[in-house]
Amino acid sequence: MEITGNKPSMARYIWRIFQHSVIPLSWGICFASVRTLSNGTEFHVQGFKLTGYVRVEYDEGSDTFTVTLTPDDNPKNRITIKNVYLDNLISVIDENVEYCEGYETRVRQWLRKQAV
Repeated sequence: MEITGNKPSMARYIWRIFQHSVIPLSWGICFASVRTLSNGTEFHVQGFKLTGYVRVEYDEGSDTFTVTLTPDDNPKNRITIKNVYLDNLISVIDENVEYCEGYETRVRQWLRKQAV
């Protein structure tokens, strides 16, 4: 994957990938927190499993991404997932931010609370 001159930045490229799926909408992304990094992006989420920061960085040498999850309540308990291929990027983030056991039930409960 070559990103040069008039081609989009890596952060823009990652966000374009996210736009092709509805799954990132469930992460509770705070769009005001979005940062552009030289080789990726970082943003804050409020998911069922993680409330904290997600950092996605492209590793040109392996043509994969590194996803770093930093929880708000314990920043030293950072999780780093290396060698994430493009076609798995959204599912890896979703698995660690939002999707959990009994997910459908939790979503229904959350929606009921929002309706009140």
